[in-house]
Amino acid sequence: MTAYLPLLAVVASLLLWPPRVGVPSWLRVVPHWIVAPVRSSRPDDLAWVEALVAELSGGRDPAAALVAASASNAVSPHAVAVARTGGDVAAALRRSARTPLVRGVAACWEVAQGSGAGLAASLATLADAARETERVRGELRAGLAEPRATALVLAALPALGIILGSALGADPLHWLLGSTPGRFVLAAGLVLEAVGTWWSWRITASLEAAL
Repeated sequence: MTAYLPLLAVVASLLLWPPRVGVPSWLRVVPHWIVAPVRSSRPDDLAWVEALVAELSGGRDPAAALVAASASNAVSPHAVAVARTGGDVAAALRRSARTPLVRGVAACWEVAQGSGAGLAASLATLADAARETERVRGELRAGLAEPRATALVLAALPALGIILGSALGADPLHWLLGSTPGRFVLAAGLVLEAVGTWWSWRITASLEAAL
């Protein structure tokens, strides 16, 4: 019985933890591959836009600013090549855009019509908006981490209950596996457990996908 005391303490903490507080911090660790975030922009894209704004603000013309900003971070090598030859940079950016942020740069470039000052202002506004959007998305994803961790805890509670029953001297596995009613209850429980876990995961995944 003494060997089960740590397990009993864990089970008690799960069952008695205040609902309004949420799960303990040590249960909020969810593997990265489970919560893979969907980003609307990439860090290197944002850094590239900020470098482009700096080059434009420094007095370079748009084509030269694009080449200089892409020297260490070529988000769109095709657009850089087009800029060197004096071609349609906006079209090249649209064709090679990986994220909405790069498509936004293409739109700003097309509207600016070669005005370096106007392009710098619009790109600075675009970068600020992208940074704020990512900040809000990060906060929302952090808010979704707790419901996900709670779903994992709830999914593990039946197994913990069986272990707890065994620790208290009962033999729930013998009844679940060795009798017809027990096997029926076990099968129904597994189905309901799988459906409940899938449903809660689907809710959080759909919310994250909509960010």
